[in-house]
Amino acid sequence: MADCPKCGVHLKLTDWRQHCPHCGANIVVYDLQERLMQQADIAEVQHYHFQKKIDRLKASFIGSKLAIVRIVTSFIPVFALLLPVITATMNPAFSAYSGGVSFITIYNGVDTIGQPGFLTADPLLTACLLLLLLSIVFWLVHFVLLTMACGKRAMARAIVLHALLLLSVFGALALFAADRSTAVLTGKPAVGIYLYLVLLIVNAAVDFAVLRQGIDVRHKQCYVGGIPIEEYFELQKTMTPEDLRQEQYRRMQKKREEKEAQLAREQAEKEAAAQSADAESEEKEGAVHGG
Repeated sequence: MADCPKCGVHLKLTDWRQHCPHCGANIVVYDLQERLMQQADIAEVQHYHFQKKIDRLKASFIGSKLAIVRIVTSFIPVFALLLPVITATMNPAFSAYSGGVSFITIYNGVDTIGQPGFLTADPLLTACLLLLLLSIVFWLVHFVLLTMACGKRAMARAIVLHALLLLSVFGALALFAADRSTAVLTGKPAVGIYLYLVLLIVNAAVDFAVLRQGIDVRHKQCYVGGIPIEEYFELQKTMTPEDLRQEQYRRMQKKREEKEAQLAREQAEKEAAAQSADAESEEKEGAVHGG
């Protein structure tokens, strides 16, 4: 159970009535406004910390022109794999296929790849395929981690992920170049794998350029009881809770008065405009009748 908000005595399960059995205070409404203000302060501070994360997330994607370019360069490399990555002639024992092999071809040929002996007949070719698949996983992880591109460890993450990406693609290309004619197929690298590698290098260059340039994260101004939150944290160090609460009431009252004054000005302007329109209308009518 909770404590009595007035006398602070711990309440038992049997103390279920509205009034405290020790001091008689109404537990529900006693000092209700202050308790609501305390809860509001906590909620606004929590909102401030959450808003900072949202601001960093937005800045990671649209915080600068170069960051927007990074979204494009980070997104398009994997589409190069839709082009032929190799040109190959399959062993007729597995499939009577000859031509370009893209990831669409690989997807459509899953049944062929799953045949007994296909993957074990050429371990290097299998390793090449796995490295390409692994590069797609690294690409996806990198794209997701762009959401934290304004974090403290953004540079370290970028170095590791770009290194893994490029090594996996270079490794796949090197293994296939060393193993062109096998029991499974005969072929050579095609435009897709080279374009994929070039786009990954461009993406890495743009990513490091953004990180080196830095992004100015613009945080949305947050308030606690009408006080800018940065000032609120400073006032907490120098003022008592009671004085701070009075300062919050004063700030909120001032904002309320400013808002009311603004509404009154707008209303007065509308009335003045309506009167002016009526006067012009009467003058026109008078001119017509007089004519």
